[in-house]
Amino acid sequence: MQILDIFDNVLQFLDKTSLRHPGLASLVQLNASRNYISDIHEEAFLYQTKLQTVDLSSNSLKHIETKTFIRSPSLQMLSLSNNKHFSLNEGGSFLSSTSLRVLHLSACNLSHIPPKTFQALPNLQELHISHNQIITLYPLQGVQHITTLDMSDNYLKDLQSDVFVALPKLTDLNLSFNNLSTLTVSVTAQLANVRNVVDLQGNPWVCDCVMYSTMYCWCRNNSFNMSLVCSSPSKFEGKLWTVYEEEGCDDDDDDDDHTDVENQVQNVTMITDNLPSNGSHANYSILQPSGPAPTKIKKGNMKHSSVYFYWSIALAVLFLFLLPIVILLCKRLLASRRLMPTGPAQQMLKNARYQLSTGEMQATTVLLLSQQTQSTV
Repeated sequence: MQILDIFDNVLQFLDKTSLRHPGLASLVQLNASRNYISDIHEEAFLYQTKLQTVDLSSNSLKHIETKTFIRSPSLQMLSLSNNKHFSLNEGGSFLSSTSLRVLHLSACNLSHIPPKTFQALPNLQELHISHNQIITLYPLQGVQHITTLDMSDNYLKDLQSDVFVALPKLTDLNLSFNNLSTLTVSVTAQLANVRNVVDLQGNPWVCDCVMYSTMYCWCRNNSFNMSLVCSSPSKFEGKLWTVYEEEGCDDDDDDDDHTDVENQVQNVTMITDNLPSNGSHANYSILQPSGPAPTKIKKGNMKHSSVYFYWSIALAVLFLFLLPIVILLCKRLLASRRLMPTGPAQQMLKNARYQLSTGEMQATTVLLLSQQTQSTV
């Protein structure tokens, strides 16, 4: 038997002897998708020396042992997609295989990819991690042979400046339907080395003058798909990038700034072209724009900042006006407290007041008695 389809059943695990039957010694393709598999023994594929394709998608896997396929020298493709609770090792590679070429990890609810995740897959060529929840993509280690990277339908907001330097053979890149609004100068320059396809559609691009001088000019010069849509500023919202050709960028921007950014893109491109093919980039220098051109979004931020500034001045003046009054009241309160006797003196004052009140009462009593005596007489 070379092809075994056991998909769409109620299997819960693959133990040590599940695939040990003599009739499975020549197995080439295994489809165990759409089951309830939650555990795979580390030696389940131990004697599958001819196995090339394994589909474990749509199961209940939370992890997979690193050495599960280490004795499968013919393995070419592995799919772990749609395992909703799957997790990756934080400190090292989640899987070890020198033959694996294609790996599918789509729809696994992954929030990030640790840099060392694929370092034990030295011959990996296609990596599909779409439909996850990844926010930031960091440079991956040991993946210098990857030609296809699918990161579509994630939550990418940021790409590290040297994220594609570690992928010198990358030809197909899919970053569509993420949350990318802009790309740095260095990342834009690295995209020039992606020779075949770069899909950037479905992202909320900010079509300001910096974007015009980097992404737009690069796309235009490389005959790239110009059907990308702007999400801001408001004058360009919902319009294609080609609106730059008709209206240009913000009229308040300085053309010299645009030229400076374009020159930096060309300089970074020259640097990336000279990088060694083994992925080493210890001496890689990143040229950042010295002063990005102002945009409408930044002007809005400046207006909010000015309002906060004026409010701060008004509060400071009010504080300085009230401070002397508060100080004067505190001084008077302290002075009144100092004049009041304390301790023994206070007790003597109470005794004196008591004696005085007692004397007044006695004098009043004598006066009343004398008046009665006189009236009697």
